Amino acid sequence: MINSLIHFGCSFAMGNGVPTYVEGLESGAFVHTDALRKEFTRKYKIKPKEPQSCGSIIAKKLGLNYSKIAENGASNEMIFRKTLETKLDNSFVLIGFTSNNRREGLTTLRRSSHWHTWKMKAPGEVAKYKDLIFSPWKDEYKPAIEEEGQIRTLIQIIYMQNYFKSNNIPYLMFNALWNGFDIPLTKECGELLGQVDEKCFYKLRGTPQDTQHGWCVERKLNVSDLDDHPNLQGQEAWAEELLPQVKAILNAN
Repeated sequence: MINSLIHFGCSFAMGNGVPTYVEGLESGAFVHTDALRKEFTRKYKIKPKEPQSCGSIIAKKLGLNYSKIAENGASNEMIFRKTLETKLDNSFVLIGFTSNNRREGLTTLRRSSHWHTWKMKAPGEVAKYKDLIFSPWKDEYKPAIEEEGQIRTLIQIIYMQNYFKSNNIPYLMFNALWNGFDIPLTKECGELLGQVDEKCFYKLRGTPQDTQHGWCVERKLNVSDLDDHPNLQGQEAWAEELLPQVKAILNAN
């Protein structure tokens, strides 16, 4: 019997307490402590609420326990790894895939091993914090960053779907950020797309406006003109968008 919902993802799964669109609200405004909430109210004249995600809202509507396995700036590699490390018995799994150029690396920051995200950039691009120019072949080959990102993410999706099916775990996947599956960049990518079970993936081949990011920004259901993260209204509206497919999957199991 399904009694819980586990939400895997990035900052879009972390959620925030910004209730509505606020013009000029700075990007990265977090309201997770009393002090930050007080400062937020003073600065923007609006009171933040308890952070929510589309996953927590769906869980509440279905009467399920809720937990999230997410990090700000997380990668699809983290989602893939954590899925295999998490006990999923009696759970519905909700996965929001992030940008495919985010990668995960093992660091020595702590006494025990610590995974951290970095972004892969092509030669000629500007490298900012956490960015790494990927040029192992020097002038011999130019790395195909976008093409490789699509293929790598699809391989992860197909593996996870097979893992869920073999273990009788109901799930729904969606693109929190755009991964370009509406425009496969290689023949290999197109063939892999055909292996994805789209009954359990919300608009796999959708445009940027069919992702949680694009859908919310288009309707001004994001934090501000400076921050594209969904606000609480955006999380609630996106939950309603996914809910019919979640119910259909649960009813079929």
